[in-house]
Amino acid sequence: MTNSTDIFLGIDGGGTKCKARLEDAQGKLLSEAMAGPANAYRNLPGSVAAVLEASQKAVAKANVQGLDLSQVHAGIGLAGINIPQVKQAFLKQSLPFASWHVTTDLHIACLGAHLGQDGAIVIVGTGSSGIAIHNAQHLEIGGHGFIVGDKGSGAWLGKKAISQCLESLDGLSPHNLLSQQLMHKLNCHNAYDVVSLTLEAKPAFYASIAPLIFELAESQQQDALLLVKQAADYINKICFRLLKGNSGSLSLIGGITQPLLGYLHSELQAIIQPAKATPEQGAVLYAKSKFTQNIRG
Repeated sequence: MTNSTDIFLGIDGGGTKCKARLEDAQGKLLSEAMAGPANAYRNLPGSVAAVLEASQKAVAKANVQGLDLSQVHAGIGLAGINIPQVKQAFLKQSLPFASWHVTTDLHIACLGAHLGQDGAIVIVGTGSSGIAIHNAQHLEIGGHGFIVGDKGSGAWLGKKAISQCLESLDGLSPHNLLSQQLMHKLNCHNAYDVVSLTLEAKPAFYASIAPLIFELAESQQQDALLLVKQAADYINKICFRLLKGNSGSLSLIGGITQPLLGYLHSELQAIIQPAKATPEQGAVLYAKSKFTQNIRG
């Protein structure tokens, strides 16, 4: 059992930001805070620093006299921690919490979406990935990163659009409205201008192009519409794979969820439910469950 004085921290660390949520044992929100990127695969030291910064900010904002990190039980969900060697490296870190446990950002998102109950979730934002939890068993799909994965995501859409634009500029495919609008958006005049923008571009750069693609798809521009349908087909596959063998609830979260919903299979549209809570709330649930297990064990 938790004591009334127990304090729990939930961390949702992604590729662009790290969110922290501090609650008491009764679930009362004490404070929230944010820090920079926390993808453990891309930058382990930076991930640790972001977790600590967000945590310290949350404790400072909580207005609980004498509270410090050594009195806090933390549940930490991080992008990139699904890679075994990355998780092992993170577990070797010395963090100042009373207790702490780390898992994937997918896991805490699913816990939050279904308030700790069985269910599935697909994240469709800059990247794409999914998880189903059924009878304490986890099935994770995707999350392989922008270079070899993330199909159907905002970054994937932007990358495909740029590739098509370059083929058009090289005279290998017809000029089209998508390429024209993309050149205008990027303020580019030729293929070399476009390529120069990609030399050190992060996934977020490509994802920033996704809204233009959805806008043109909505107006039935065929090149954009084809890309969006390809993205939807892949997300359909993830959803059906996660639902196979169980009838749990399904939620979608992420930056391109809303514009993509209308292109998904009608069977999925009929069962997709809004997430009941945020990933950082899911991380708090994770912290509380681990804390309870340790006491019982």
